[in-house]
Amino acid sequence: MLVTLGIEDALSASVASRLVNEYTHGGEIVNSIGLRGNGYLRNRLRDLNQIAAYVGPVLVLTDLDRPGSCPAELVEEWTQNISPDPNLLIRVAVLEIEAWVLADRRSFAEWLRIARNRVPHRPEEVDDPKQTLVNLARRSRKRDLRDGLVRRHRDGLYRPGPDYNALLSDFVEHAWDPEAARLNSRSLDRAIRRIADMETEKR
Repeated sequence: MLVTLGIEDALSASVASRLVNEYTHGGEIVNSIGLRGNGYLRNRLRDLNQIAAYVGPVLVLTDLDRPGSCPAELVEEWTQNISPDPNLLIRVAVLEIEAWVLADRRSFAEWLRIARNRVPHRPEEVDDPKQTLVNLARRSRKRDLRDGLVRRHRDGLYRPGPDYNALLSDFVEHAWDPEAARLNSRSLDRAIRRIADMETEKR
């Protein structure tokens, strides 16, 4: 099964790749489109739909971003001008892909070397998962992670650091447990179920 990814950024690409490799039987990722934010991804949706129709399954992974909205509304908004092919699978992380990363509380805490009780039990209910992750990284007892994941902005606030995507992608690829994470994230659990169904739905 040849799979194309539509992703917002490098971290989303790592998560999507891990899920395809973990939950499909022999799914091979042949192309990744995006890495320029959700606006670019939405603008390419018609192209991704054509790939789904003529090449094979396309997994589009985006963030909800907007508190108070729901994934179904976002998908409907994105697809209002196309007829989605059955091979086009759009999954939405609530609120951000960082919430899925945080959902594996044990592994994430061990990786940062922080107390597990500092990692939120319900990461999808956090207003700003990315900022939450950055704030947790500030407490890490591993200097390389602190320096890579966090930088102090001129306004005094803490932002993602220079190696933010690279370090988190490495964590996702080698330490993150999606089976544990799905227990704390409904949107991740739904995504895993749909990805596992992709093979049975392909034509």
